[in-house]
Amino acid sequence: MTKPALAQLCLVVLLATFSGRSEAAEGQKENPYKHLVDIGGGRHLNMVCTGTGSPTLVFMQGLGSDMLAWRRVKDPVAGFTRACFYDRAGFGYSDPSPKPSTADNVANDLHALLRAAKIKGRVVLVAHSLGGLFATYYTDKFGSDVAGLVLVDPSFSGQFDYAVGAQDAKIIEDDDIGFPKAMQACGKLAEEGKLSKNSPHNCFAPPLGDLTGEEAEYVMDQAKRPSYYASILSEFWNLGGEKKGGRFVDGVGGQQERRIARDFGDLPLIVLTGHLMSKGMTISDAGKASAQEVWERGHDKLARRSTRGESIVIANSGHAIQMQQPERVVDAIRKVVAQARRR
Repeated sequence: MTKPALAQLCLVVLLATFSGRSEAAEGQKENPYKHLVDIGGGRHLNMVCTGTGSPTLVFMQGLGSDMLAWRRVKDPVAGFTRACFYDRAGFGYSDPSPKPSTADNVANDLHALLRAAKIKGRVVLVAHSLGGLFATYYTDKFGSDVAGLVLVDPSFSGQFDYAVGAQDAKIIEDDDIGFPKAMQACGKLAEEGKLSKNSPHNCFAPPLGDLTGEEAEYVMDQAKRPSYYASILSEFWNLGGEKKGGRFVDGVGGQQERRIARDFGDLPLIVLTGHLMSKGMTISDAGKASAQEVWERGHDKLARRSTRGESIVIANSGHAIQMQQPERVVDAIRKVVAQARRR
């Protein structure tokens, strides 16, 4: 996502995630959203799987998000193959990492997780937003692991290759300052044990929506840990572009992916594109149009890396296509799985 969208959409995603009916009751069986896998080095990552069949789907969510970002596609896809959802370092129930959340470090973690969890055969990576950049990098580095890709409004190397006017640049710079400050403040409150369902301190919305008790337990446990906010900041800083000569350039993750980017041969690949900038974004219409043009062009370029690649614009959808039009994501997954099985 672009820098103005990065900070503002993070807040939207964080608030949307924390919505549920109630916390788990005492004595309740272990949360089905919790299954820790030892990846070595004294660290565990959380991965839960459902459904049967092959290839296995592995879902990768966007910046600051968790596996509940996929809750509207989880059951449909589990009806035709195995689906695995995991928390990156510091999110959900996963242990934090001593290393920054660069594309390379995230890929190495996932590589270790798939082996430790004994996931057999090649996997189809299904990834949203920043997760899309991580999935693309993983396929560059560990291509023999991957049977297909479904990229849902993904971030990509070169997404900051556009110029903005002075007013938009000021808005972006303010976001770059304000969002990290807010996350740092939340992290400090978490360290002091001051965050709870009844005292969210604007760090998250209390669970009042449509999640189950187990889902609410999962997100509340995450929200009260300092490592969660530190992990959000690490992803933010490693994605964010730096302004040079009036233009933005890739952060560490984009630079890493650009260096090892390669053709994917005939790998089944679908890229879905939504409308990145919501009406609530504060940059100018010209700035939004410029960012959207780069966004769509970048997705087309991603799709061309495979001879089977498809780039599809989803009309009337914002950035979170899997939440707004989950059936389109399920259709794309079904198609890539079918192609991977034939391949």
